[in-house]
Amino acid sequence: MTSTGTSKASLFGLLAIVVGVFAVYWPGLGGGFAFDDYPNIVLNKFLHVKDLDGPDWLAAMFSSNAGRLQRPLAMLSFAIQHYFTGLAPAPMKFANIAIHALNAVLVFGLCRAILRTMGGDERRDTWAAMAMAALWAFFPINLMGVLFIVQRMESLSHTFVFAGLWIYVLGRHRQMQGMPGLGLAVCGLAFGGVLGVMCKESAVLLPLYSFLLEVFVFGFRGPAGRRDRRLHWLYAIVLLLPAIAAVAWLLPKAMSENAYARRDFDLGERLLTQPRVLIDYLRWTIFPPLSELGLYHDDYPVSRGLLSPPSTLLGLVLVPSLIALAIALRSRRPLLCLGIAWFFAAQALTATFIPLELVFEHRNYFASLGVAIALVDLLLLAPRDQTRKQLGAAVLLVTVVMHAGLTHLRAREWRDPLSFAQTEASKHPDSPRATYALAQLLVALSKGDKHSAIGQEAFAALERARRAPNSNVLPVQGLLLFAAQTGSPLKDEWWDELTSKLATRPIGPQERGALASLNECAISRRCHFPPGRMLTVFAAALSRRDDLEVLNVYGNYALNVLGDRPLAENIAREVSARAPRNLQYRENLIRVLIAFGKYDEARAQIAVLRESGRFGSARTRADAMERRLEKARLKTAPGH
Repeated sequence: MTSTGTSKASLFGLLAIVVGVFAVYWPGLGGGFAFDDYPNIVLNKFLHVKDLDGPDWLAAMFSSNAGRLQRPLAMLSFAIQHYFTGLAPAPMKFANIAIHALNAVLVFGLCRAILRTMGGDERRDTWAAMAMAALWAFFPINLMGVLFIVQRMESLSHTFVFAGLWIYVLGRHRQMQGMPGLGLAVCGLAFGGVLGVMCKESAVLLPLYSFLLEVFVFGFRGPAGRRDRRLHWLYAIVLLLPAIAAVAWLLPKAMSENAYARRDFDLGERLLTQPRVLIDYLRWTIFPPLSELGLYHDDYPVSRGLLSPPSTLLGLVLVPSLIALAIALRSRRPLLCLGIAWFFAAQALTATFIPLELVFEHRNYFASLGVAIALVDLLLLAPRDQTRKQLGAAVLLVTVVMHAGLTHLRAREWRDPLSFAQTEASKHPDSPRATYALAQLLVALSKGDKHSAIGQEAFAALERARRAPNSNVLPVQGLLLFAAQTGSPLKDEWWDELTSKLATRPIGPQERGALASLNECAISRRCHFPPGRMLTVFAAALSRRDDLEVLNVYGNYALNVLGDRPLAENIAREVSARAPRNLQYRENLIRVLIAFGKYDEARAQIAVLRESGRFGSARTRADAMERRLEKARLKTAPGH
């Protein structure tokens, strides 16, 4: 086939992949928001930009509490969509599908560039790269990076990672051919890394991916096949030194006494569990079982010992064996080894000592590319005779079609919020999150009618969620809220269970959210909770660890329900003083000072607030507080 014919075939193939991505994921457009979508998008009032005022957009960009850099580019993309389409989930999902389709094109370009540097046949390289892109695009495990709206952070971050790697490979290819190219390669790392990190921290691994390209494919070679020592210095600067600094910063924190206080596992158990998780990721990627895949994996069993469960030992053997295989075969099958290395490298942040949750499928958005590269090398490039090549191509085609079909079935599970919640709860009946998410949706659908069939099913679902293994405080909080709002009895066993769990378990986002929901319902007078019970609940939550967010909610309750002004003011001052960089705490203090008529001090705090945040992103908050102060001052002025 001529070069022109190959280019036309490439365009046709890419068009087929892009159309296929939209067709496969289209049923998922009908679904709603889920899980982390709510705090990051739905309930994030600073993201809901309504005009073109610059400070409002800065506030939106830096409104995320996820990650130290606050992921401004990803948040900006959500703000732009909200400006044009509001909080409708379908346009946001459509944009995510478009990003995934674009990434598939970038993956093709990256893989073809890698294959070309290895000096193969152009036609063969083009179809191999197409196969890698198609496999990756249709892997069912990547659905969470597409239809789970907030994980645009992950997919958009990798848009820049894929583009940066592609630029890096093009630059290195030029350099190895004796043309200027090292500068282009460095620009690729800088471009992809900086912009990617502004979407999500996953992009910090870009230099590691390019380093593994050197190890397995390029060999740190320059013109005429000679080693280029400048590359050694480059990776000392962009990889080795940052890695040492990161470990020196993160490892002591991970080994501190309170590092795992919010988890039901410790550092040792995490390190025992993660090899099992990685093997399951591989299995879910290559042989995806629909009955196991899902948004919620909080029911994943923790490894408590080498044989508890027995697959722990298997994981501890298989993971180093695969890494050893990649090292041993790096000269004979560099692409296979690169794929294995990329899979494990992509887990460097989430599967090591950092005290994160154990399992999330979206963590494989880049790792699955390593799997795709390894599979295509084994099935399409490794066979020598024509018969085996044809058999490998047939197996590959069937695999792509099968995975596309399974991804389509997964997308159909997201077609509407109720179907999604029911499917997740049926797949993971022992998942506290999945069972509670279904119960929460049924409560909303009941519209407060406890006598309706949906209302009765909502109570039953909350009770099932409450009885799930390792159930958290959310189901019992849900029972209290639903009962209070429907005039049903507030059972003592619910209060006792809530108090006990808060007193004996780590305080995390779910516990804080539960207390905030109870408090909000009490303040709005939609729920009439016994003050004695609420005070006991707050005391339990604060008994083991002085959590600032819990203390903040308690101060709100003291002011708006108990009417205890001195207590509310003392708490607001303490919380703001202990977390001076937290804009919300300072804003809460200003609200309290205005409510108590302490206008001069409130104005001073507003001045501090205005200078806080990144790049003036707190100015919108400060302006709102200024208006609030002026309104309160006018109301209390003589003669008003």
